[in-house]
Amino acid sequence: MAAAGSAQITEEVYNSVKLIKWAWTSGTGQTVLVDNTTENFYTGKLLFMTSVPGAGGDAPTDNYDITILDKNSIDLLSDNGLNRATATTESILETSLGAVANSKLALNIAAAGSSNTGVCFLWIR
Repeated sequence: MAAAGSAQITEEVYNSVKLIKWAWTSGTGQTVLVDNTTENFYTGKLLFMTSVPGAGGDAPTDNYDITILDKNSIDLLSDNGLNRATATTESILETSLGAVANSKLALNIAAAGSSNTGVCFLWIR
């Protein structure tokens, strides 16, 4: 898992679908992670997003928030990543997601508590 206050990012391309995985660890009192921005620029429609909270004592505080911002600081999840459950894997379907145009993407985690963990997956076409 990533160091406190950061995210380990994995970026993959499968034909026309791109998958970004952020394995994150919240910092002490931090609302914005460091090292949370993708290396690559992305263009396309967001297909699906899944958040997986850490287990047991590593689970984020209930009602923690996830935003994924483009270069214009627009939340591509359209506020659908807010108030995530502490122990439940949750997904957002394509009809509730936005699009991105030639932008790196930054994951932000808020209200997750100190040194808690989770994973966020995002698929783009």
